[in-house]
Amino acid sequence: MFKKRIKDITEIALIATIYFVLTVIFSSISFLPLQFRVGEITKSIVVFNKKYAISMMIGNFLANLFSPFAGTMELIFMPLSNLIGCTIGYYIGRVTHKLVGAVFVALWIAASVGITLNVSANIPFIPTFLSVGLAETVLLVTGYFLLFIIEKKGAVKFDR
Repeated sequence: MFKKRIKDITEIALIATIYFVLTVIFSSISFLPLQFRVGEITKSIVVFNKKYAISMMIGNFLANLFSPFAGTMELIFMPLSNLIGCTIGYYIGRVTHKLVGAVFVALWIAASVGITLNVSANIPFIPTFLSVGLAETVLLVTGYFLLFIIEKKGAVKFDR
């Protein structure tokens, strides 16, 4: 039991770190209203195992510390939105298909970013939702297929 908990904590921290590093390394495109957060490619891991929703919350919080929009919305609302959206996406993926869960997460995050930027910077919701939704969908669908292939080849088992 203790070893499993340590392993889970380590895996959660590792995925949060990968998300954080990929987002900050590409910060020039990560924090714009028309954002393309390369770290989001890791987010599809949540449809394989819900424990990684915590990774996305932590990684998002840490990455948003570097955002020019950092404030209550970025540092509280968005991490919580990641946790909630990723958890719901996991369950949608279980009931339907994991790919559907990943697309749900992409659209949930796009809506959350649209709300955040509208409230914090008065940036219109609809154009933000559409542009972020496109980027999120591309990244999460790509991430889903990469993780699916990695798992299928037997390199890693995400849903234990």
